[in-house]
Amino acid sequence: MALVSETRGAGTVANDPLVSYTIQTTPDPLKASPENPDAPEEIGELLIVASRRDRTPADVKWIKVQVLAGAMSPDLATDLAKITAKISLSGWTVALNSSTKEFVFTPTAEFATIGPDTGFTIQLAQIPINRKVGTSPIKVTENSRAGSAAFLSRDTAFDVGKFPADFYLRNFICEPLVIDNGGEVKLTWERSANAAYELLYGDVHIPDVTNDTTRPITNIKSDTTFYLRGTAGDPSNPVIRILSTQVTVRRPDLDTGNLTVNGATALNGPVTMMQETQWYTAEAGKANRWEAVGDGYVEVLFPFYDNYSATITIHRPKDDFGWNSRNTIKEFHETFRGMVRDGSRISVETDAIKNYCQVSWVPFGAGSLKPLP
Repeated sequence: MALVSETRGAGTVANDPLVSYTIQTTPDPLKASPENPDAPEEIGELLIVASRRDRTPADVKWIKVQVLAGAMSPDLATDLAKITAKISLSGWTVALNSSTKEFVFTPTAEFATIGPDTGFTIQLAQIPINRKVGTSPIKVTENSRAGSAAFLSRDTAFDVGKFPADFYLRNFICEPLVIDNGGEVKLTWERSANAAYELLYGDVHIPDVTNDTTRPITNIKSDTTFYLRGTAGDPSNPVIRILSTQVTVRRPDLDTGNLTVNGATALNGPVTMMQETQWYTAEAGKANRWEAVGDGYVEVLFPFYDNYSATITIHRPKDDFGWNSRNTIKEFHETFRGMVRDGSRISVETDAIKNYCQVSWVPFGAGSLKPLP
């Protein structure tokens, strides 16, 4: 993963940039220049890749790229005048505004139209990298509009790290890449000794793997992405590099919110329903009929120690060949249990004079028993 993270302010959607930007660095990551002022400076490069992702074109008056320069940790460069700035769009020019520390790119006309098929790059080369390890903000500002709207200035900000010269974090590998459910993998990586390292995956956070270059992970039940994070520099302005790798699990466990299945579903194994039991009453001498809303599991039982019986009939939906099931329970210790499909009709008739039966319903997901006349 390139050591560049995008940050956004608390602006409104109306002020969001109309052009999308990403930044790449060379080298990756950038190296801070030696602290010795007599030593040669490290040289780096920023490549900003831009495009219009909406089908509606955008008009752009200018694009500004702000790069901080100086001797402090948040500064990226030591001298902006040494930077070579270019844009790939034809007819555009660039000028350095030293007071605002911005490279200003402008088209020859009043504005240029950037369509969905227009991709371009902005290159800042020969950057003399600052001598302090730390994270530097890079701000890209465009003055743009869509359609006949007013031109607005819109910002995109990035954080770019400058690492110690001998820092490295690389070759983060997961083996094997595909495993069975419940299997294990071996993670390996290469790293320098001048940073702190931590490993993250799923809900797991291992805060200190600083002395490790390998780690076995067992009992993996779903597709998993592993993140290895290295942190170096002053805690007040650290630099962070993150690498990732992943494993694919055959027949993984799934934990999801809503699931829609278009077609037949086969459940090969036990089914656990995370729904509370719903209770209904089948009164004596009355019609006790319900329609199942959703699939579920029904029980009919006697709550009293009296001698009476109840007849339970399950009328299946018409698409289930119209098959009906009739069962009778005659004593208080007997219970009727059955699986019921969506749309089935349940009737309970009891010969008791005053007592009643209890009907419990556990839906397979969202559902209930709808009373029928």
